[in-house]
Amino acid sequence: MISKESPSISQTKIYHATKNDYQKLANFFNQNPCIHRHLDWFSPLDWLGTGPFLIEKSDDQIQAALCAVPENPETAWIRVFGIRKRREPSHIWEIMLAEIVQELQKRNIDLLASLSLHSWYQTLLGTSGFEHSLDVVVLEWQGEFPDIKRLNREIEIRKMAFTDLPVVEEIDRLAFPPLWQNALAGLTKAFNQTGISTVAIKGDEIVGYQISTAMTIYGHLARLAVHPNCQRQGIAFTLVHDLLSQFQHRGFWRVTVNTQSDNHSSLRLYEKFGFKPTGEEIPVYTREL
Repeated sequence: MISKESPSISQTKIYHATKNDYQKLANFFNQNPCIHRHLDWFSPLDWLGTGPFLIEKSDDQIQAALCAVPENPETAWIRVFGIRKRREPSHIWEIMLAEIVQELQKRNIDLLASLSLHSWYQTLLGTSGFEHSLDVVVLEWQGEFPDIKRLNREIEIRKMAFTDLPVVEEIDRLAFPPLWQNALAGLTKAFNQTGISTVAIKGDEIVGYQISTAMTIYGHLARLAVHPNCQRQGIAFTLVHDLLSQFQHRGFWRVTVNTQSDNHSSLRLYEKFGFKPTGEEIPVYTREL
């Protein structure tokens, strides 16, 4: 436990959260505090026990929470920061962030990253050593298909199986820089969501995959990757074409995808299918440790 003086609370007590704090944290998040949540397949409570996950308590009530979990040996993302409404956040944010950074440095993490979905949270990031690196842009499919001559006819697309996930994780690790890699736990969580997940087979090997989510008549392409040795062979195009065909067959009227503003190959791929920017952009902030 770490104790610090606070201008508004005579004795601020910060603890490393454990699974015994589950119910109090659930109550805290349900009381609708000012909160930043990372956009992934996990709830904040899923991160208990994987830490570092800090909570501030006053009179045995949780007042603030900050969690940053490594995605791989090099990079961690801030998964959640919450503070009770009507409290000025900067003081406790700086105290908790300093402890988080110290914990991550002990694990030899090089980079701490965060999305920014709220102006108040963006201000905190900007005043504590984070830099605006790029944006995540949201694109929406307009319902049209490009020329099928681009399809790779040597590629078989089949439904993803649970046993494919270790290979999928390896492809993901090779296809993306550390900041954008997904660990096996995240890919497994995504696979278990309702949607369409497929792999691309070349010969007898899995060379690419996509994982999508589906809600009623709305689809979202959540993850797409091709092994670096097999890129520029129309495999990603074939995966996306198959996915959109399945969505269209189901009668989905809206399909979206997120990608990085500096991922030009990804943007070109989606442009071929007529995806258009929705205007929604999510800033990404990073801080070297």
